[in-house]
Amino acid sequence: MVEFPTDQHWSALRQLRPVADDALAVVSVEVNGVTTALSIGMDNRGWLHLLVPCDAGAPSQTVPDLNCLKVRQRTLDEGSFIELSAPPSHERVFTPFCKEIISAVCEDGREAWPALSATVRAWQSAWKPVRPEMDKTTQVGLFGELVVLRYLLVPAMGPSAVGCWSGPEYERHDFVLDHLHIEVKTTRKSHPEHEISRLDQLHVPTGKDLLLVSIQLEETSAGRETLATQLDAVIDLLRGDSFALDNFMTKMVNVGWSDEMRASGELMRFELRDHGIYPVDESFPRLPESFRPPSGVVSLRYTIDLANLPAIGMEEAIQLVQTTDFI
Repeated sequence: MVEFPTDQHWSALRQLRPVADDALAVVSVEVNGVTTALSIGMDNRGWLHLLVPCDAGAPSQTVPDLNCLKVRQRTLDEGSFIELSAPPSHERVFTPFCKEIISAVCEDGREAWPALSATVRAWQSAWKPVRPEMDKTTQVGLFGELVVLRYLLVPAMGPSAVGCWSGPEYERHDFVLDHLHIEVKTTRKSHPEHEISRLDQLHVPTGKDLLLVSIQLEETSAGRETLATQLDAVIDLLRGDSFALDNFMTKMVNVGWSDEMRASGELMRFELRDHGIYPVDESFPRLPESFRPPSGVVSLRYTIDLANLPAIGMEEAIQLVQTTDFI
């Protein structure tokens, strides 16, 4: 079996992702140290591509699209190609799938279309849909965390901010820095009211400080913002750091993101109504850290109202992220 492509090849292509919708960044496929006419590529959405030379004209066989796997015939300046593509969330399946096709064409000498058709049939079960729809509550919360990454943490810290994003690991707070934790609360209400879902969620970590970011969204069919727009904006900010970009996409997949969502109709559409950034200090509305529920009470939820609480600005928040001495 050939050893191309690898994780490193896809990671290198992420740094070269084009801006134009119809463009591809490509790398020639090597088999046993020899460069072939096949290539792998990546488009501006991060989709993975394999290009296999074929005869011009109608394909000799019809190969249907499978879940998250698209098969097309494409004409480029270099000639006619079979183009296979899959979203980045399916890299672990697409990589060995590509290796099998490359091996069949380059090592076994098989014709492109019959080799592809046989490989698709063999891998058909691997492409069956297994992803449940992302519920609205998850979309709303994830949207808010991406907003904080986009406008606060990446501008303040650069690509290393991705490593501080702990929301996908279901930690107490959504972002964990050396000197600071950040909790993000996102609501579709027209009022800055947020539900606190665990007793220690607003506890200030020992030796650190805590910020709460409140985000208010308006859900509307005419909304210009979705999870996809926030995702793409963060990807653009991370484009020059392949490690951070890989880490970011891994975390997105872990919370249920799939590129299928772009065309599935399940994406919610928003307008950003308002936001506020608040240091959690003695005047912040919360249960005292000394509070202990009665025996037998194992969970507690309560709602906080931030309407009359003074907020800090984004520039000040960026400075607070970059320093260790505040509040």
